[in-house]
Amino acid sequence: MELTYDKNRVNNFTDAIFAIAMTLLVLDLVVPSYNELTTKGFGQVMQDLLPKFIGYAVSFLVIALYWSSHMNISKNLKHYNKGALGWNIMLLFMVVLMPFTTSFYCSTFVVNEPFIIYSINIIALSVFKYLMIRKIEKDQLIEKGYDPILFQWAKTRDLMAGLVWLFAIIVSLKFALLSRFSPLLLFPVLKFVDIVYKRKSTKRIKVKSRKKRT
Repeated sequence: MELTYDKNRVNNFTDAIFAIAMTLLVLDLVVPSYNELTTKGFGQVMQDLLPKFIGYAVSFLVIALYWSSHMNISKNLKHYNKGALGWNIMLLFMVVLMPFTTSFYCSTFVVNEPFIIYSINIIALSVFKYLMIRKIEKDQLIEKGYDPILFQWAKTRDLMAGLVWLFAIIVSLKFALLSRFSPLLLFPVLKFVDIVYKRKSTKRIKVKSRKKRT
């Protein structure tokens, strides 16, 4: 008999980890002291903080995107099994690592290796979430009546997100500063994926409606 795990407990724990990771990101934004402001000047202090603000904003949005997608998937589960729980834990491991890799990257903004480590962290997030969803589908852990396109959409978003960050790594090997803007491609790419799968879902609903009429 296979062990199963209550989805509410797992989802509550997962939500807490996501929330903690998103909160920890802001701890790297240290408030400037009076001495810094008077010696360097407000403009220079803000310029020094800019990389950390950028890192905070990007990482916060990235974690939020993965949390939102995880929430959409997990609410359709009957329960978790050992395999799905294992991939979920690996996903959370990478989520918790985000504040560290973000801080490492932002503290050495012009150095390329920390950016590569940061990008690999996010690629691993995508891979583990993709593998979790695939395991859920394979072991049929999904409630009846779910829309299969939802899971296809989530897996495609994970793959495309991973490819965007892989592209950023490749660009960084030749153009380090330009690569810092490569992740901006993530938002139009994901928007395109959303449009494609929304059309597929709408088409599927129409086909089902026609079948019911006949």
